[in-house]
Amino acid sequence: MKYYTKEWYDLMQRSGQTAGLRKVPDKKYTKKDIDALYEKTLRRETAAEKKAYNTPPDLSYLLEILDEHGFNADDWVIHDSETGRPRTPASIEEVKAVILEEQKAQMEEFNAREPFSDEVFREMFREVYEDRRAELRYGTGNALLDSVDKRLLALDLVPESVYSALKEDERAAKKELGRIERNAVRALRRQVVPADIAMGFDLHDCDLLSVKKKGRNLEMIFCTEGMEGPGERPFRKIIFKYAEVLERDKGITIRTHSHDHEECCGDDHEDCGHEHHHHGDCVHSNCTFLTSEEYNVKNAYEVHMLLWMPSGLKYLTVKAADIEVLDGAEFPEQ
Repeated sequence: MKYYTKEWYDLMQRSGQTAGLRKVPDKKYTKKDIDALYEKTLRRETAAEKKAYNTPPDLSYLLEILDEHGFNADDWVIHDSETGRPRTPASIEEVKAVILEEQKAQMEEFNAREPFSDEVFREMFREVYEDRRAELRYGTGNALLDSVDKRLLALDLVPESVYSALKEDERAAKKELGRIERNAVRALRRQVVPADIAMGFDLHDCDLLSVKKKGRNLEMIFCTEGMEGPGERPFRKIIFKYAEVLERDKGITIRTHSHDHEECCGDDHEDCGHEHHHHGDCVHSNCTFLTSEEYNVKNAYEVHMLLWMPSGLKYLTVKAADIEVLDGAEFPEQ
């Protein structure tokens, strides 16, 4: 990897490290101080949650998009009530009908909801706070944040001096990221790589499910949930033909788990923490694809990949005479 390295990824994390944080004065905080800040934060969060809870659903913006930009069937996916699968709509009228039907259903659900409960939210807030404090015992990986009183940090509060230092580090990280991005764009634009190959590695945050050597080829399978076509299996196979592995960090051992979606996520998919699956099973792995660089080198292609695993970031670089991208692949393979 030449540009989108492990160091680049670290810069990415540093570029947004003040997101969600609030400043408090520099001082030694007593239990009484922390209790007061806890209640103040709880009141603010309760008010915001109650406002969101009591705001009626409004899908009119989707109709505005249709009216302003016109209708292109490929830009829309609707749920087919007969097959239970997503499909491309036949007309703009069908899209509008689906939007209005969904608006009506959401409004009925909104009107039938239970009143907002301050007590329930208070208990949920307390549980999240205690869980956050427990997690912080193991550190954040950021020396500045680790210097903050854990009782404050669990409320997303940091002393002004720490906030200022984080902001300065953010600015430096963003400046360096800009430099790297400019160099990367210039270098990668010069590469003569077919569009289907380059687009085949548009896999950010997709799970890597399998890496297998087959004869002189190397085959990788990814879960592309949410990117698949109507009625298509959400798996992409990439075949490196006459492959040579130039770099493979230790510890890239893929473990997958697959189970019934209802058992995994229940009936309500909104808060399941997984992408919304259109097939029978949920398939996840311990390895996530972050980004890649594709190069054309002496009648061959080199693909440099950056992967995330619980044990840390990993490099995998493969050289191949040709690369084939197949969507709708089977997993596990038959």
